[in-house]
Amino acid sequence: MSGNTGPGKPGDATGNVHILYGAEEIVGDNAHYDGLRTVTITGHTFIVNHAKDSVLEADKITFDTIDQTAILTNGRGTSSEGVNIGLVHFNAKDLHTDAAGVGHGLAPSVTTCEHQRGGYHITGRNMDVYPGDKIVIYKAILWLGAAAVFFLPKVVIPLRTVDNPNQRPKYFPDVGYDSYEGFWIKTRITFGKDQYFYGYYVVNYFTKVGLGLGYVAFYTKRNGRRSANVNFYEIHDKRVDATTDNLTFGETENISQTLRSNFQLSYQSNFGPYTNLPATTQVSETIAHQTAHTSQQYSYTRSTTGSQSSSNSISFTDNDQFNSKLSNALNINLSSSSTNYGGTASTNSTATVNDLLHYVTPGEDYQLTYDKTIAAQPYGDEEVPQLQIRPYKFFPHFWIPTSANFTIGEYSEPAYAYSAARANMALVLGPEIAQIFGSDLQATVNVNQYAYSTGDLKASIQQQASLTTPITQHFVNTLTYSEENYNGPASVPFYTLDQFPGTNTKNAQDLVRVLNGNTYNLAVGFATNFVPEAQPVSYQLTVAPSPRSLVLIGGSFIPGPGQGFESTSLQLSTPIGRDTQAQFVTTIDWLNHARLEQKVLYVTRTIGSCYQLQGLYNQAQKLVTLQINILAFPTQGATFALGSGGPLIPTSFNNL
Repeated sequence: MSGNTGPGKPGDATGNVHILYGAEEIVGDNAHYDGLRTVTITGHTFIVNHAKDSVLEADKITFDTIDQTAILTNGRGTSSEGVNIGLVHFNAKDLHTDAAGVGHGLAPSVTTCEHQRGGYHITGRNMDVYPGDKIVIYKAILWLGAAAVFFLPKVVIPLRTVDNPNQRPKYFPDVGYDSYEGFWIKTRITFGKDQYFYGYYVVNYFTKVGLGLGYVAFYTKRNGRRSANVNFYEIHDKRVDATTDNLTFGETENISQTLRSNFQLSYQSNFGPYTNLPATTQVSETIAHQTAHTSQQYSYTRSTTGSQSSSNSISFTDNDQFNSKLSNALNINLSSSSTNYGGTASTNSTATVNDLLHYVTPGEDYQLTYDKTIAAQPYGDEEVPQLQIRPYKFFPHFWIPTSANFTIGEYSEPAYAYSAARANMALVLGPEIAQIFGSDLQATVNVNQYAYSTGDLKASIQQQASLTTPITQHFVNTLTYSEENYNGPASVPFYTLDQFPGTNTKNAQDLVRVLNGNTYNLAVGFATNFVPEAQPVSYQLTVAPSPRSLVLIGGSFIPGPGQGFESTSLQLSTPIGRDTQAQFVTTIDWLNHARLEQKVLYVTRTIGSCYQLQGLYNQAQKLVTLQINILAFPTQGATFALGSGGPLIPTSFNNL
């Protein structure tokens, strides 16, 4: 310390200076106090927000001891909050913090790239930095390298983990082309001040269709008692000079600790490619009451499709847990519907009562069901009533695992004015798992025995067994056999209940697999239905030439004159250079000179561990799209899914 240390006297401090105010701490090498209100800190200066774990650096910091504010010269900062990869880097020419620790700056620049000139960065007129929460940039310009590509009135960058996909930032528009809409650009502009009110505007432009505008907002009261959301989208199709609108609105209110109301409204004009359907409207209101042992729910729903159909429904549900063993669920529904398609009109009104009484003992589970429907035009089956008993242990010492289910009741088919009593004993033997000379055997038998008050008896037996034999570490054979046998009258006494097929069936399959770890896997399947007709031979080959590449080929061979290979599915995933990955999907049409049909190409390129360029081409849909994904804030964009059983390109690839 040097100079005066008394009140109102100027002074200096040198070496490891720390100034604490609120949750903030200013650190530097030197500090000068002017004796009035201002402290100037220099030398490796920075501000630490201990409450939000963020750091602001500067060449010089001027601290006002009365207003508890700090002005940073050439202020800059970093934060790891809310990002998955790297850091958020930001700076401004004039950056200062207020008493609450919120930073304000002019001419800001923000990026998640270590080298923003080779990646992307966002500049703007001014910005606000809320430590641990968000960065807000006003009149923002998005740059790719040295090129300005997009303007947004406001950009919100979260400095916290965002689980709600509606709150994730979206900086880049999606662009593309398809034969129906032409060239298009889609983007959304976020807004909102906090987690209680936020949303985004949707702006879509199609060269063939026109301009589409949307508004999506989410609102929640700070006390949590009420929340609402609205989603509106309108587009004027200039090709047919028609305007279509889509609207959904929902509101939930916690009236009390045990009473809740939920209202939903949906109106869909069904605008979209190749869509020519009437508008649909649905309105629903639900009031639910719930306590520790009971719950009641009152619901009303109305649905209409243009002038072609409409329906109304009123329902009441009551659930009671009398004790740990006994419970009851009651549902009463009144509904009416009318349709008019192609000049044919019909109406129907129904009243349904469904009651389920459930009783549990240490050894058995009991369910008594009453299901009755009164309708102007009867339909379906009724249980009036039905008792179901399921023992927890059935022949527990039998050498094969066994379970059983016993059902008895009175059943009615009102459409045919028919009713009769029915009993069913359902047994499951297995699954039995055993090893036979190094092979794995698994077998299951399902038995159903039916008896009716008419004196009819009928039964069914389903058997399934599989034998897996690893011959070597590169060769595995799996033999599967299934059989279904039926005994008794196939289509009586009921008209729709317990209908049996007219014939017994059996099937055997043999799957041969040749594999070498993850390098390749060839599977060839043979099947027979034990009829004088050859069955197709299926094949699938998976090859991984490298840890980042994969080839999948699959199809079938149909024996017989004029048959053979018809088509083969081909999927390929391969790197193109260090930071680029491509996927290609197609079908080889062997009957058309091995022509490639339904081609899909998907390419993604990662630039500087900062952002990804994602492109998609779909031949069948004549579709081309381009999307940019910032790695620090991952979106619900496309991901590789080759051979996963799901769609190769997720449906959310271009959803806004």
